[in-house]
Amino acid sequence: MQPDRTKARILAATDALFGERGFDATSTRDIAERSGVNKALIHYHFHAKEDLLGVLLDGYYERLTVKLLTAFGQRPTLVEQVEDVLDAYADFLAQNRTFCSIVQREVASGRHVDRIVQGTLPVFQLATTWFAELTPNAVTAQELLHVLTSVYGMVVTYFTYGRVLHQLSGVDPFTDEALEARKLHVRRMVRLLFVELESRMSTDAGALS
Repeated sequence: MQPDRTKARILAATDALFGERGFDATSTRDIAERSGVNKALIHYHFHAKEDLLGVLLDGYYERLTVKLLTAFGQRPTLVEQVEDVLDAYADFLAQNRTFCSIVQREVASGRHVDRIVQGTLPVFQLATTWFAELTPNAVTAQELLHVLTSVYGMVVTYFTYGRVLHQLSGVDPFTDEALEARKLHVRRMVRLLFVELESRMSTDAGALS
C-alpha cells in the first residue's frame, strides 16, 4: 500500500471515530481496525494519537479558510457579504459533518482547548479584520465580538445538535432541502441583526459629509 494512501485511510478512520466517540474513547487499535492497517503503521506515520488529532484539525482549518476566502467580497453590501460567508461556512460544515462533533467534544472535555484555539485563531482574525474593514468606526471591539459570536452560533448550533433535532422533529436536518431552508432562515436573521448596524453606518456617513 502506498504511504500517502495509507495515511489517507488512517486519517479517514480517525475522523470517523473521533466524530463518533471522541478522542479519549478512541484507541489507536480502534483506528487500526477501522482503517484496515497495522497498528504499527499508525505510530510510524503519526507517532501519537495527539498528532493524529493535530493533522486532522489542521486540514479542517486550512480548508475552511480557503472556503471562506472565496466567499469574501463577492457582492457589494455588508449584509450580502455576511450572507455569502455564512452560506460558505454552512456548506463547509455540511460537507464535513464530523468537524463540529470533534471540535465541540474537545472543547467540552477541556483536553485540547489550546489546540482548538490555535486552529480557530487565523479564521477568527480573518473574519474580524474583514468585518472591521466593512464597518469602519461603526462597532466597538466588544460589539464585534458579540456579532461574530451570534452569527457563528446560528450556523454551528444547527450542525452540533443535528442528531438531536432529528430525533425531536422526526425530520432529517441534513437533507439538501433542509439545509437550504436553514441557510434561508439564517439570512433572514442576519438581515434583522444588521438593520441597526447599517442605520448607524449611514448616520455616521451623513455626519461626515
